[in-house]
Amino acid sequence: MKFSELKNKKIAILGYGLEWKSTEKFLKKIWINDYKILDKNLDKNYLKNLNDFDIIFKSPWISPYNNPEILGYKWIITSQAEILADNFEGKIIWITGTKGKSTTSTLLYEILKELWYKVKLVWNIWNPVLDEIDILTWEKYDFIVYELSSYMLEWLELNIEIWLLNNIYDCHLDWHNWRENYKNAKFNIFKNAKYKLAWEELKDIFKNIKAPFKKGDGGFFDDIIYFWNDLDKFWIDKKDIALKWEHNYKNISGILHILEIINNEKSPLAPLFKGGEDVWIWKIRSTKGFNSLKKVLWEFKWLPHRQENIGTYNWITFINDAIASTPESAIAAIRTFWNDIGTIFIWNEDSWFDLIKLKNEIEKYQIPNLVLFPVTWEKLLWDFSKNMDFDVPHPNPLLIKEREQKGFVLKTLSMGKAVEFAYKNTPKWKICLLSTWAPSFNADWPWVMPWKSYVEKWEMFKDAVIKNKKV
Repeated sequence: MKFSELKNKKIAILGYGLEWKSTEKFLKKIWINDYKILDKNLDKNYLKNLNDFDIIFKSPWISPYNNPEILGYKWIITSQAEILADNFEGKIIWITGTKGKSTTSTLLYEILKELWYKVKLVWNIWNPVLDEIDILTWEKYDFIVYELSSYMLEWLELNIEIWLLNNIYDCHLDWHNWRENYKNAKFNIFKNAKYKLAWEELKDIFKNIKAPFKKGDGGFFDDIIYFWNDLDKFWIDKKDIALKWEHNYKNISGILHILEIINNEKSPLAPLFKGGEDVWIWKIRSTKGFNSLKKVLWEFKWLPHRQENIGTYNWITFINDAIASTPESAIAAIRTFWNDIGTIFIWNEDSWFDLIKLKNEIEKYQIPNLVLFPVTWEKLLWDFSKNMDFDVPHPNPLLIKEREQKGFVLKTLSMGKAVEFAYKNTPKWKICLLSTWAPSFNADWPWVMPWKSYVEKWEMFKDAVIKNKKV
């Protein structure tokens, strides 16, 4: 939506929060003062008269499926992402996926910056994009790297340069009203992308996609560049990468394919082909570009709250994976540290996930100590957990009895008691892993936890670890 299309329109800003303030500030900058704030905290009937408006800026956090009054107005709903796409004159690299999109976006940003591009990184969970980029003054960048969540992609129609989708697992099913809507939010954006990249494991999904994502006899997804662990193609060795494990190698391969696209579009990087083979590396007057790439891969380790080592206390290493929000995230963390895990914390709100695979993974690696917050005990150990008292260690029923391995399960609502349990029961030189299998928002039922986000949860974990350590 162009700036001119906002003039002389009746505009609503749906959702009273951080993005609402940013959108209001943006509208005032373009001399639009005829708008109305709609929010349940201001008016319990705030969705009653949506037909009074020509354009609706909707907060990403408001689900149209949980608020069915919105469903009939999808054609007049817009967002900051759409405003950016339609008015920014430079190139935007859009990155999404269930897990790994923040790490992938940040690593790509660091590489482009090291290669002397003027580049801007925008994350989906921090400042709204119109606060980060001043499109009214035509702020110039070679590239914007923009991470988007499924909340931001629902119904979004964008004409974009490069789009990368690294994976799709069940996530945010309560917001999207089940998995098909969640997947469609991710797929929809592919339709108008000039370059489309996706994990190889998604090929069968795209092959079988039905309307409304088909065009003629072909499909919108016939020209996708699929990537897997393609490091060898780009002359990159795993030993030169600080990030470990297969999922990171796949995401780095996606980044390398993006760099190849940039390279082929007459960037300052020039290809070098060897022996007639379709193999290339980057070269800027000898090997400067390639060395810059390898420098970032060697130095880039992790982002906060993603399998982050926060220290070793009393011979126990504490790992923070607080931002993880799917069973697959917890499984990835378990496979990363496997036999080194002495205690794992998992929770919390029920987002309609199936925990069978997670339970199998815990049994496979025989993790001795489990701390179960709501509603994990109900989903993971239902029959056993019904008879468990709070804050009382119980023998771990997932351990193989023949091994005579000791381990316990703690059912708790207290982060402090959870950390005390970890200090007491985690074997020396083992890991206490703060992980999860669902979002960390404060659930209203059946239990209310003392944190409202993964950051607050992490702060409570860190404070309890420091408080209970022995000097």
